[in-house]
Amino acid sequence: MPQKRSFIEEEYALTGTPFKTWIATRLELQAWVNREKELKRWNKVLDDSVKTPNTNFLVFIIGDYGMGKTLSLLKVVEEAKVKETIYPVYLNLLSEQRPKNPGLDFIQRIFRVIDFKFIKIKKEEVRFLQNLFPEPASIFETILFGQDPSQKQLCLAFLRGEVKPTQTQLKTMKVLRKIEDVEIAKEYLIGILYLLKASAFSTLLVATDEFEYLFSLVPKPSQSVYLALFRGLIDLPIQIPDELRGKVANMVLFIGLSEDGLRRLDDLEKVETSTGGPVKPLMRRVTDRVRLNSLNKKDSQALIERRLRLNRIKGRYEKDPLIPFTQDFVNYTFRLTGGRLADIILRCDYVLDVGLE
Repeated sequence: MPQKRSFIEEEYALTGTPFKTWIATRLELQAWVNREKELKRWNKVLDDSVKTPNTNFLVFIIGDYGMGKTLSLLKVVEEAKVKETIYPVYLNLLSEQRPKNPGLDFIQRIFRVIDFKFIKIKKEEVRFLQNLFPEPASIFETILFGQDPSQKQLCLAFLRGEVKPTQTQLKTMKVLRKIEDVEIAKEYLIGILYLLKASAFSTLLVATDEFEYLFSLVPKPSQSVYLALFRGLIDLPIQIPDELRGKVANMVLFIGLSEDGLRRLDDLEKVETSTGGPVKPLMRRVTDRVRLNSLNKKDSQALIERRLRLNRIKGRYEKDPLIPFTQDFVNYTFRLTGGRLADIILRCDYVLDVGLE
């Protein structure tokens, strides 16, 4: 007789993420300390995105290494889940492989984290796309309603850019074109937004980490071309066919950006002052910019207390700190770290390691 799963395993089963990654995320989010002002601003954007269809939003979360950009993005994702009508995904642009087409790669990264189990739609609603985007409609119909598991898997891998289909495979999937450029990928993205809206999701949230990694993907003269993709995503509603007006979810992009990454964007914007280009229009479309500052001593102490309650063997936070600490330790840690969140966590974890030994 199979053993009954705990509620924590039931919750994990809905995420589709590796268990260790999911557990680590839950623990990291519990290290959240006093970013309430920032969180209020982010929640306002999320609420506005739900209330404002046919409009996309762009938010920069700015901070150097260790200031909590990743944690903030994960927190935004968690906040979005509570709102129920927002479908949130998290992307980390950092990769060991350099994609040939970074813009196409970004869109297909979104496709890779869409869980079609959450798409609740009738077959005739998918077929509504047939006259507008026949190839995406065929792929989505097979993924959602196909009877052949191997064919469903082929269509899913094709959508996500995980397979280079042969002509025979293209024929069986009822498509003529490979997804080889951004404009074709956008057709599939609009289709995804239609499926989400038909499944009662009003907004797709894309929380994007390591944004400045894009600067290492392409030479400097080509960087603005990649940035044009993000401008295009914000302006995507104007590409929606009239027949789909009001029938697709909008998008809100939260982007984690270092101070150095922001300086690079500013430099590109200055260059385009006389030559023109996509960066200046992109920066004008930013809905909000939120800078993450170092924690003060009070918040640093709260983080120390919380982190020292972490029982990493059991994967949970205990009621009391596993290692007692004094105010001297707080003062010493704050002096060494300057309130940098990642450095405080690192030193507390070192204390826990020594205590465990």
